[in-house]
Amino acid sequence: MRELLVVIDYQNDFVTGALGNPAAAALEQGIAARVAAQLERGGRVLFTRDTHGTDYLNTREGRFLPVAHCIKGSQGWGLYGSLSQYETGVRDGVSIVDKPTFGCAALPAEAEALCGGAPDSIEICGVVTDICVVSNAVLLHSAFLNARVAVLKDLCAAATPEGHARALALLAGMGYEIV
Repeated sequence: MRELLVVIDYQNDFVTGALGNPAAAALEQGIAARVAAQLERGGRVLFTRDTHGTDYLNTREGRFLPVAHCIKGSQGWGLYGSLSQYETGVRDGVSIVDKPTFGCAALPAEAEALCGGAPDSIEICGVVTDICVVSNAVLLHSAFLNARVAVLKDLCAAATPEGHARALALLAGMGYEIV
């Protein structure tokens, strides 16, 4: 079975930086443990990094969310805390995709390359539940129609508890497993 864990945008700017959130900070140990367990059992882990240029505020997304964040190469762009270890060197079973907006069109191809074919099971965690987590869950499900797609609710965070709950309800209504 090809198992994939996707960690969405667990970066400094979403935890303690420009868009910092205490709810996101509380996820570090849980996400780190899930990543370690996934790799230990031979699964694959795909990290996304929200990635913008210095012209971010002039983009469509920047006009919608006018807070400069995750500028490529900045401290805020890096993976947060202990997860930053996965950015250095090559690690078997780990890949990182830089994404220019909420959903990443390149994510399914990277998932397939990392897994050596279509994944059978995809688990998703990270931030922001009601923006990037939702967007990428839909992209992955659309690409892998026969895969189990689950969102790890206790390893996701949004700017507000209400936004988190709405996103999970939307995903559940679309047939995603919420675990």
